[in-house]
Amino acid sequence: MNFNLLGLGAYLPASVFTNDDMAKIVDTNHEWIHSRSGIASRRFVTDENTHDLAIHAAQSALKDATLDATQIDAILVATFTPTAITPSVACMVADGLGCREDVLAFDLNGACTGFIYGLETAYGLLHNPSYKNILVIGAEVISKVLDFSDRRTCILFGDGAGAAVVSSTGNGQKIWSKAYRKQDVKNTLYAPGNTVNNPLVSHPSLPQVVSMDGTSVFQFACEAILETIRQFSAETGLTLEDIDHVVLHQANQRIINNIAKTHKQNNAKFVSVIEEMGNTSAASIAIAMTRLKEENRLLPGQTVLMIGFGAGLTYGAFALRIEGGQE
Repeated sequence: MNFNLLGLGAYLPASVFTNDDMAKIVDTNHEWIHSRSGIASRRFVTDENTHDLAIHAAQSALKDATLDATQIDAILVATFTPTAITPSVACMVADGLGCREDVLAFDLNGACTGFIYGLETAYGLLHNPSYKNILVIGAEVISKVLDFSDRRTCILFGDGAGAAVVSSTGNGQKIWSKAYRKQDVKNTLYAPGNTVNNPLVSHPSLPQVVSMDGTSVFQFACEAILETIRQFSAETGLTLEDIDHVVLHQANQRIINNIAKTHKQNNAKFVSVIEEMGNTSAASIAIAMTRLKEENRLLPGQTVLMIGFGAGLTYGAFALRIEGGQE
């Protein structure tokens, strides 16, 4: 079965929050943040929520794919910060786009691995002839679950959304994918029952906030990425030399640099957008892919390896060969 990437789109809130802005509300500074994460700024919503961001990203992806919303057969939204428990963000997106009433729409929560989970789920659905065109969206408003008194975590995250239209038409090809759950590292990302006091956004406080053991997560991420690359090579016979773009979840620039150095690869092969938007969790890979497309760097004949890792602990990968344009 073909697995064609027809279109990509991304959306970031208009409000830019720099490291200097962050220093006004927590004990930190630009040099401290940038040297440890590579982040210079991030976007935070003001009067938008997760479904708003997802709709904007989806509209851009549909335009890129030259498809109408009525041609979409399924919508999958990866998020751990939904607008509401129910209805799903995907249902809100379907309504906002004007999709058919019989569109399949649901959310999935793989945290920062969510977009990879979404691609793999879409690949499975496309084997069913009922589904021809699928929207896979990663969308997060993480600012509503941040503790802005915790400088270890609040400096890292941003809000945003990215979307892809994938289809059984065309001549793209999925060449490899894997999903894992790591069991021997516990509670390095967690959500304790603290009250959020968030001065930056208008969302009501939620009973949980993001907390993280940064050192353990950094170690886990590097190990997960290296193991993924090892298995990719073992099972496909391809190495990183055969890959045109490696799109890692945008968690920390030091992780990206570490992997490039370990494999003796040029940093340019490893896509990075983290400096201007921070960690956008499930949205980050789709946003990075969209940036590649916008910069005319995502070309027919290329091979892309996407790797996500996040809370769970989970990690996964999806490799795609772009063999031509859409039909």
